[in-house]
Amino acid sequence: MKTEGTDKKEMTAKEKEAAKQDKRRYPLLYKAARAAAWFPLRKYQFQTDKLPKTDEPYIVMANHLTEADIIMVARAFPQHMYYVAGEHLRRSKIGGLIEWAQHPIFEFKGAGAVEVVREITRRVKRGNNVIIFPEGSRSFNGETIKLPLSAAKIVKMAKCGLVTYRIEGGYFVAPRWAYTVRRGPVRGVIVHHYTAEEVKAMSAEQLLDAINTDLHENAYERQRKERFLYKGERLAEGLENYLVKCPVCGEFDTMVTADNEFYCTKCGHRGIYREDGFLEGKDLVYDNVYDWGKWAEEQTTAYIKEKPDDAVIFGDRNVKLYLVTNDHRQIDIFDGEVLGYKDRLEMNGEVFPFEKIIAMDMLYFGKTLLFTIDNKHLGITGERYHAIKYQKLYDAYMESHKK
Repeated sequence: MKTEGTDKKEMTAKEKEAAKQDKRRYPLLYKAARAAAWFPLRKYQFQTDKLPKTDEPYIVMANHLTEADIIMVARAFPQHMYYVAGEHLRRSKIGGLIEWAQHPIFEFKGAGAVEVVREITRRVKRGNNVIIFPEGSRSFNGETIKLPLSAAKIVKMAKCGLVTYRIEGGYFVAPRWAYTVRRGPVRGVIVHHYTAEEVKAMSAEQLLDAINTDLHENAYERQRKERFLYKGERLAEGLENYLVKCPVCGEFDTMVTADNEFYCTKCGHRGIYREDGFLEGKDLVYDNVYDWGKWAEEQTTAYIKEKPDDAVIFGDRNVKLYLVTNDHRQIDIFDGEVLGYKDRLEMNGEVFPFEKIIAMDMLYFGKTLLFTIDNKHLGITGERYHAIKYQKLYDAYMESHKK
């Protein structure tokens, strides 16, 4: 067993090595990747503002719309930045290479962020820049997720500058629910560069208001004016991951999608997803994903609230529970049926009380639910599993138990 002194000495050595690479490998590879990024971004006709060089370290906060956001942002910021990235990237096939090349700050989805905040602060104090996608997850409906006060507090704690960066058009390139990526115009805008002195002069609440205003994007509001086309294949497939409630018959989980078409297996409500991102069909209730999705989310929450406390509210068969270890391995635990109650999840005799779950999030098109309980990072996933229903269960519980 290592002694406390040994752990401290090893950590110091790691910090020294990281500080050394701040000036060597990481900036060099960042510059190379940034230069090469123009090639994969051609299909998006990507255009962006660029930040002039500054001697003051800063945090960049950007809205999160596609998996290509990381290279889009790199094109806007010539100076090296460290990324805050989802831990699932570390478990990918190139996770080890990513860590070696750029040493991101990995964050477990569905977990607390205390250590992540500490690491952000440490790196900024070393004189580094850091990029954060503070929404944590991509928007399902194209509207920027409103941020909590903790987003502003990170910048206040780091005592550095802040740059807000808004990506426009990215939602239609890669809707979070979709299985395919489309081709169409995307642009990046540097909305504001706040100096460290300006950040210091603002309260956390004032800074939060500024961040939320700067990053706000409603994709459908913009698209109603611009009507750009985003071409691709199987445009509708995956809609069922988000639009879990039919607006005609009111049933859950009855949508089926194929190619550009969707329909309800219960009542026949059907339509197509067009290249401009709007929906078309006879007697459609909604012509866009945003309005339908907002309605479905509200209806799901109302459905949860009206159910008895001891009732099974949602249930799904053929799902898998797995564990994500601290060294980034995924270990399958068991397959079975998950049941969702107002105050807990149950699976194969295991009970996961919401009061003990410190955070919850979704991954991969909304087909995976991640949460942390008893210091374990767990995931539930399945082919026909729609995690948003269980996220709403947890959100409703947390809302009703606010102190």
